[in-house]
Amino acid sequence: MATITVLVYVVLLAGFLILRIANAGDMPAPMAWVLGVFASSIAVYALVAWFGILAATAFAIWAALVVTGALAIHDPAQKQGLQVSEVVALALCALATLYWCWDIAGASQSYMQQEVLTTWTDQFAHAGVISQFGDPRAAGHGAIELAGMPRPPYHYGSYMLPAALAWPLDLPGLPLATAVWVPIGFLALCAGAYTLGSVLAGPAGGFAALGALTLVPDAASYGLYNRLFGFYWYVLAGPSASYAVAMCLVAFACLHRWHATRDARLLAISAILVLGLAVMRVHIFLLALPTWATAVVVCLRLPRERKLAVLAGGCAMFALFVFGFYRYFPDGMRALDHFFDVAHNQQEPTTYTGIYAHLLARYGPGLAFPYGVLIVFPAGLGVFLLFYPLALFAQQCERRLQATDWIVPAVAAWYVLLMVTAPIPGHGDSTEWTQRPFVLLYAVVAVWTAAGLARWVESRQWSARRMLWSLGAGAVLAVALALNYTVHDYRWSITTRAAHGLPATAAFIREHWQPGDVLAAQGMKLGVVVTDTAVESVASTGIPAYLARPYVQFAREGRPGEVARERYGALIDVAAETTAAAALARLRRLGVQWYVIAAPEGPGWDPERRAATFSEGTVAVYSTNPARAAP
Repeated sequence: MATITVLVYVVLLAGFLILRIANAGDMPAPMAWVLGVFASSIAVYALVAWFGILAATAFAIWAALVVTGALAIHDPAQKQGLQVSEVVALALCALATLYWCWDIAGASQSYMQQEVLTTWTDQFAHAGVISQFGDPRAAGHGAIELAGMPRPPYHYGSYMLPAALAWPLDLPGLPLATAVWVPIGFLALCAGAYTLGSVLAGPAGGFAALGALTLVPDAASYGLYNRLFGFYWYVLAGPSASYAVAMCLVAFACLHRWHATRDARLLAISAILVLGLAVMRVHIFLLALPTWATAVVVCLRLPRERKLAVLAGGCAMFALFVFGFYRYFPDGMRALDHFFDVAHNQQEPTTYTGIYAHLLARYGPGLAFPYGVLIVFPAGLGVFLLFYPLALFAQQCERRLQATDWIVPAVAAWYVLLMVTAPIPGHGDSTEWTQRPFVLLYAVVAVWTAAGLARWVESRQWSARRMLWSLGAGAVLAVALALNYTVHDYRWSITTRAAHGLPATAAFIREHWQPGDVLAAQGMKLGVVVTDTAVESVASTGIPAYLARPYVQFAREGRPGEVARERYGALIDVAAETTAAAALARLRRLGVQWYVIAAPEGPGWDPERRAATFSEGTVAVYSTNPARAAP
């Protein structure tokens, strides 16, 4: 508790310090959490990357800088204390986070005690990345799934805060992923929603926006029932998306305030947040950057003709970039047709099953592709697709629309362009650049809709307090019943059972770890898998793997891909040995200290597992260090 308290204090202090420097003390207080999470994550990542230190050490350095800065930069004229509405907003953000993350936070306990993971298996891979930056067992080994090789390019920023707790709490990556990484991001998402809603329409808009992103069932639970576009599923299964969306919402809030005040510091914060998405969640960055640039052009005090010329030039540059990309990578394939097949044909049951396939077969892509693009919007936005025009009309009746109101159509337009032009990445997942960014579109439309309706209602002489008390009780009850179905949507009720004995085996390895240890697993598959024995072992021990998820490592370019293939062949040679002594000697030469086998029988060179260091259930582990071998 003390460790978590220190982390939260430093993060909030950093956020308030940024607000103080930017002379933005009148901005909503929950914004400080988003800014603090962003600044702390980026700072820790930079220190870890530059100096090769543990995340805990980097966070300690950052904390010292933040505290020193807070003491040095003290302006009594700045806003002091929190408004009642802000305190209530922070409390509601925490309650929403508690509600949505409660089950996931306990998933690691279920895994260790009952050998069942009650959340998405992606958490195993994320857990390994957290250990990669924070666990002393992984220090100096580079990529945790391919020990000794450089880390692959990736948006690592959101992992830094949970990684900073790995050494102080002496925890492997799995509990840090489920109980720290997910809640911090969702809390930031809630804070970002309140911030943007409050900037657009006051406290009433903030509360409405927060409710829209935490209480209203997402579109996967009604209407077209397309689970691929489930907002809640995605921000919890891929929590870095919640960090990124929160940053975008705050960036748009700063842009809106800059448009009103012309304070360059707010524009600078907005730009830094958007650029920082590249190391927090690159999928969101690809959609947020052109949207933000479009909004800035619209907000500039330029004649309409010049604005249109600039926007046209930007679209032309984008088209030129796409053309150049496919000329430079002639083997690159557009993801659109594959994505539509996955999104519209493989998500049964939906209420429009077979329509896209019928249109494609009968009329060809000329009609099927526009339909495939358009149907994404009701599938992803649900009821907000109906209420957003109403909110827009209400705002137009109440006041003239502002330049920043163009952010919503800009997000939608750029998302269409991204879907149409995105390539299929090397690992073959056509949804990588086409589906992932939709959560930003959903969040922006939901917040603008809620804030617009709240402003209209408040203009009818309904105060924020009256709205809260009048609508709160009935709405909470109704939404809670709806959410009970949303959260437990059977199509995403994923339960993964570990190999019997694997959690206990991982605990044994972690307890008997020594510096420099590397583990390997027998029988890894070459096909596309989310997890395997090596990945689960890494997530539960914090010890890097000789090789994990071969298909991912094989897709890496250059030397890492070659090493992955060599290591896969080396592990096949280990399995083909005839004696335990020969197999362990070969592993020792490869630099592997722990060899994990998850199968009913032992390896061919030790079928009765007599040489195993530890075994339980169907899992056995062999140590190549004689001092740690079983008698």
